[in-house]
Amino acid sequence: MFQIKELLKKHFGYRKEVSLDFTIQSLNAVSEEIDAFFDDFGETFHIDGKEYNYYDYFPEDVHPVYVLKDLFNRILHPSKTKKLPITIGHLIKVVEQGKWFKPPKD
Repeated sequence: MFQIKELLKKHFGYRKEVSLDFTIQSLNAVSEEIDAFFDDFGETFHIDGKEYNYYDYFPEDVHPVYVLKDLFNRILHPSKTKKLPITIGHLIKVVEQGKWFKPPKD
């Protein structure tokens, strides 16, 4: 868990203690920061990330048309746009397995 905490500090400046149920989404980071974190996470732990899809976990925040579409869908169809949380506990399990897999749905 120490290395994951170091990556959180490096990419997000996050220095507080984290629990196993702490989510990456709670950092309210932008896509560039998140992408850099997961690139570094994959390299650091030699993770096969073929199954990772950013949009399963985070809303669009770059292209204005897609941002509006995502916002519209979150307001009118929240159950269809719910994103899966990525917890520290899940990241540890990914490291143990050596490949990305989706966390269980709530």
